[in-house]
Amino acid sequence: MSRGLQERLLDPNKTILEGCIATDSAFPVSKEFQGKIITPMKEGDLERASPQCRLAMIAMSNAITAIRQAGEWGMGSGPKVYRQLNLPLPYNPELRQLRLGNIFRLFNFRVRRTGISQIRTVHYSSQ
Repeated sequence: MSRGLQERLLDPNKTILEGCIATDSAFPVSKEFQGKIITPMKEGDLERASPQCRLAMIAMSNAITAIRQAGEWGMGSGPKVYRQLNLPLPYNPELRQLRLGNIFRLFNFRVRRTGISQIRTVHYSSQ
């Protein structure tokens, strides 16, 4: 199922230099995608690592999990505020891109103005 995504990741014209995708630990990652696809640690990864690397591996795995959670929590927030997203999007790719871009710019503006953000509440409440 991930072959289309993997093909796009290998195309330098379709990816950002130094960019990567944070996925679930079950996502298949071969050597050619190291640095392009990052996943949290799988069961047993920590035990196989040298003791000197374990703290850094735990920190990196936790950071990847936090990034994924932020993305997942953000999904669905837009349609709750902008009901137009519950309607079918236009078939025309340019019009679809324009509509989605406008809606999410408005959503980001709303978050900045109101300060209501689940990501901020969870990740920055202890600071």
